[in-house]
Amino acid sequence: MFDSRAALEAVVRHAVELEDDYDEIAPTLAALQACGDTTLVPLLQQALARFLDEKNFYGRDLIAGVLAGIQKVAALPVLLGAAARDLGDDQDSLQAEIIDLLSTDRDASRRIVLESVTSDTAEVRRVALWALGFVVEAEDLDLLAAAAADTDPTVRSIAVGSVPDPAGDDRAFRVLVLALGDGDERVRVSAVSRLGYTGRADAVTPLAAVAADPAARVRSMTAYALGRLGAREATPTLQRLLQDPDQHVREDAGEALGSVGGPAAVTTLLTMAAAADPRLRARAATSLAKAVDSDPRVRPQLTVLARDDEAAVRAATISGLAGAGDGSSEWGQLLAEVADDRDPMVRQRVAVLVRRLAPDAAPEILHRYTSDPDPTLRRLAATELGRLAEPNAADAGHGRSGALSE
Repeated sequence: MFDSRAALEAVVRHAVELEDDYDEIAPTLAALQACGDTTLVPLLQQALARFLDEKNFYGRDLIAGVLAGIQKVAALPVLLGAAARDLGDDQDSLQAEIIDLLSTDRDASRRIVLESVTSDTAEVRRVALWALGFVVEAEDLDLLAAAAADTDPTVRSIAVGSVPDPAGDDRAFRVLVLALGDGDERVRVSAVSRLGYTGRADAVTPLAAVAADPAARVRSMTAYALGRLGAREATPTLQRLLQDPDQHVREDAGEALGSVGGPAAVTTLLTMAAAADPRLRARAATSLAKAVDSDPRVRPQLTVLARDDEAAVRAATISGLAGAGDGSSEWGQLLAEVADDRDPMVRQRVAVLVRRLAPDAAPEILHRYTSDPDPTLRRLAATELGRLAEPNAADAGHGRSGALSE
C-alpha cells in the first residue's frame, strides 16, 4: 500500500539534502501527483512555504507539481502566490505547471486569476496579469487598459502583453498604440511586439513612428514587428533602420526587408549583397532568401552568393535556402553542387538541409559525409541518416510558454 506521507517526507528530504539524483525521486513524485490524497494539502503548503522562505526553487517546483497533481485547478491560487515570490530563477518549471492548470479548466482558472489582478501587491498583480494572458477574453480589455496605466512598469508591460487579440478589435489596438509612448522601455517593447502580430496594415504607421526610439531594443523590436506584418509600406522605415548605429537593429532590419519583399526591399538587399564586407553579404544572403518569391532578381543572386569567395557567405546562403519558398528542385541542384565545398562549415550546412532540399541526393551525400575528415560533419551525417530512416520521428515540434518577466 502506498504511504503518501512517507513519500512526501522523502521528497522534502531530497529537496533539502540534494544527495540523490532526480531520477531516483521521480517515481515517488509521480505516485504522489497521482495519489489524490487531499489530506496532504496542508503539509504540502507548509513545505512550499518553507522552500519559498529558504529560496529553494528546486523544492518549490517539486512541491508545486505535487499540489497541481492532487488539487488540479484548486491549487492555482497557491501556485500563483509562489510565482509572486522572486527566488532569482527563471521559474520555467513553475510557470509550466501554472499554464497546464490554466488550460485544464479555462473558466475556473480565469475566475481565480481575476481575483488577483487588482491586488494591492504589485508582485501579485504581475503574476495574475501574466496568467490572464492565457485565458483572456475580450471583456477583460477595460481591466487590462487600466493595468497598462499602473504605477509599476512591470505590471504595465505584462498588461500590454496580455491585451486580447487586437486583429479585429479597434479598442485593443488603441491600447497598444497608446503604450508605444510609455516612459518605460519594457512597456514599449511589449506594445511593439504585440502590434507586430496583429496582421493589421494600419499598425505600420504607429510602428514607423517609434523607429527613432532612443532605446536600441525598441528599434530592434520595431524592425522585427514590421517584418512580421510584411507590409511593403514599411520598406522606407526598414531602409532607415538598416543604417542604425546599433548592429542588432541593422541585422533585424535586413531580415525584415526580406520578409517584406518587393522591388524596393530587394533592391536594397541586392546592394548589400554586392558590398565589400563579407558580413554584409552574408546578412543579405539570408534576407534575400525570404524574398525569393517577390522579385525575379533574387534567385540568380542567391546562386552567386552560394559560390562567394568567403565561406561564411556561402554558409549563410545555404542556411537561407531553408526558408526560400518553393523551387526545392532548383535549390536541391545547387545544394548538390556545393556538397563538396572546401570549407567544413559549408558542408555542415548542406548536411542539415539536404534531406529537405535534395531528398533524392541526400542518401549518397550523407553516406559520403560519414567518412569526412571533419568530426562534426560525421556526427551530423549520422544523425541525418537516422532521420532518413525514421522520417516520422524527425523534426518533432516543441511547445512554447510565455515568460512572466523580461
